[in-house]
Amino acid sequence: MPDVTQERRCNAHIRALLAGTSEGLIAIAPDRTVRVMNERAAEILEVDRQATVKREIDGDAFPGLVVAIETALHDRQAATWVMERGGLDYTCIVSPYADGDEHAAVITIRDDSEIMRIRRRQEAVLSSTGDGLLIFDTTGRITFMNPAAERMLGKGAESVVGRMDEPWSLFGLGPEGDLRDTGSQLREVRMEEPEHRIVDVRLDPVLDDTGSYMGAVMTIRDVTSEREATQMKNEFVSTVSHELRTPLTSIKGYIDLILDGEAGEINEIQHEFLSIVKENSDRLVELINDMLDISRIESGRIVLKVQPLDLAERIDGAVNTFRAVLDQQGRKINVELPDDLPKAAGDPDRIGQVLINFISNAIKYSPAGGDVDVRAFGVDEAVRVAITDHGIGIAPEDQARLFTKFYRVDSSLTREIGGTGLGLSICKSIIELLGGRVGVESEPDAGSTFWFELPLASAQLVRTPSLEGPLGTPGGRILVVDNSEDVANLIATYLSRRGYEVVKAFSAEEAWRSAIDFEPRVITLDVMLDEGAGFDLLQKLKADEKTRDIPVVVLSIICDEGKSHRMGATGYLEKPVDKTRLLGVIDDLVGSVASPVVLVVDDDKAIVELLSRTLKQRGYAVMAAYDGKEAMAAITQRKPHAILLDLRMPVMDGYEVLQALKTDEATADIPVVIMSAYHFDRERADVLSLAAEQICKPFDADEFVSRIESVLHDGVSQ
Repeated sequence: MPDVTQERRCNAHIRALLAGTSEGLIAIAPDRTVRVMNERAAEILEVDRQATVKREIDGDAFPGLVVAIETALHDRQAATWVMERGGLDYTCIVSPYADGDEHAAVITIRDDSEIMRIRRRQEAVLSSTGDGLLIFDTTGRITFMNPAAERMLGKGAESVVGRMDEPWSLFGLGPEGDLRDTGSQLREVRMEEPEHRIVDVRLDPVLDDTGSYMGAVMTIRDVTSEREATQMKNEFVSTVSHELRTPLTSIKGYIDLILDGEAGEINEIQHEFLSIVKENSDRLVELINDMLDISRIESGRIVLKVQPLDLAERIDGAVNTFRAVLDQQGRKINVELPDDLPKAAGDPDRIGQVLINFISNAIKYSPAGGDVDVRAFGVDEAVRVAITDHGIGIAPEDQARLFTKFYRVDSSLTREIGGTGLGLSICKSIIELLGGRVGVESEPDAGSTFWFELPLASAQLVRTPSLEGPLGTPGGRILVVDNSEDVANLIATYLSRRGYEVVKAFSAEEAWRSAIDFEPRVITLDVMLDEGAGFDLLQKLKADEKTRDIPVVVLSIICDEGKSHRMGATGYLEKPVDKTRLLGVIDDLVGSVASPVVLVVDDDKAIVELLSRTLKQRGYAVMAAYDGKEAMAAITQRKPHAILLDLRMPVMDGYEVLQALKTDEATADIPVVIMSAYHFDRERADVLSLAAEQICKPFDADEFVSRIESVLHDGVSQ
């Protein structure tokens, strides 16, 4: 016989637990009648507990609760009903369970008044923000939408909340991967409905303390006015720079010609006065360039040519810029570089710009003199370059703001030196766009060290060798296209004094006729011709078989280098045009058009330089590569008439290059001359048999070129 006393004692404990809990509890039998109800449930529902047991819940008094019970028992899963009674908010959770062959349920009634008050406050805050907000649960269901999001999307919350949507589909966009794996996502979206807007949309995952995914929050920020203001600013900067750079091109160019004695001799006083004009015109050009660089960086229009970078070469070039000035001051630049300095990933021209800025500052802000130290070394997965001066130093409160736009340390020296306060900001932006970092270490009156880091160059990053024309007297016809007669005359003067025949055109139509009639070797083109018609002309030149092979060098006032190259331009120079750079580009292009092109491939730079110089003296154009991958990159840009190839090279050796060339129909006809200081690999003799000739190192450069000239001429004739 069961122990009745023990069973009663157990039931008494259960009754005490039910009566003492702060939550209402109701047990529902399979026939929907109340099996058990505790005192707290009766109190909340305001019913007689004894009278309710063994009866169904009153559907007239509690219709929502009855629906929740039916839903839970029918669907075999929990259902929720929220009710308000006596100014309090209650959540009723109906949880089904198996009762023999049928299903019963337990109802838990919880006072969520405080939680609901917090939620209402949070929703009030979210509703009052100017940014649009949407909240998604773990299944992608939208659970909240604030009024700002309703206005931006042109949809009411009642039509959106509760929907199952991939978040980006609200903007007609596809997904960008699972948030749980990819993390935060940010996209700029242009909307035309319900009205024109530009919005920044940010989607962030919501994680709990354990890192489990709980849903996502989407923030929509209207940036229309900011983007339009930025566009207006960029247009203003471009317009102003255009109006300034056009006359500056003439001023700077003709002053340089006078100082170079091209207009006859000038006396000492005239030279002094003109030198002052030149110095200040150069400062004005630098100011405009700084403004344009900032504009390009902020608008994302800066063009970076990232390649494996030999920082030792960049540093040497930048240091040489200042040696003459420092020699006059009795100062010097000490350079400390390890022999095994790894290559970094960077843009050669832009890194040169950063180095010159840092070194120039180190010289200018050391009024008492003292040397400048330049060091480079590997650090973690990067290469660091540090420039140290022994000057006035920088206070800690100023260091934090040094790299911001227009900020300059307030001191008598900085006021005397002048400047825009843009240089360091530009340097920081360039380095960060290349994936690096910048910084400064300094103490007042104890000098400063400015440094930057660049990531190491990956094996996939390959330098594309440039093409250099032969040495000697240039010649040939050049078509100069510019809507400014003064600028066209200036460029024509540069070129004609170099030995070129020049034809000038001042409109797109005139330029097209001249290109057809005169068949120039190179065209210089101002793309701002006839309000931008220069790009149309460039496209037309590259589309016509009579003119498509004529190299076009774009001379531009605005930043359009990327667009120029995409449309087929061979070179790009900004105005005011630097005479030396212009003539160098033209010489190389004319030489490459009129002369055979030889690709020299060797990891020994001394040999490459020796052979390149000798070949150029003999009238050949040259491309110089330092490993096999660079050689293959050069060939994709310009097919050479012949190749001089070393066998022992890093990254991709000569055997691999030779095999790749001879198994490709497009390059199989290029004669290859093998040069090596080692015994040829007999196991790869079948590959070597593909070469036109094999020559052992060491060799005399002139004799070497003479021996292979017959091979090169055979290659040209093919």
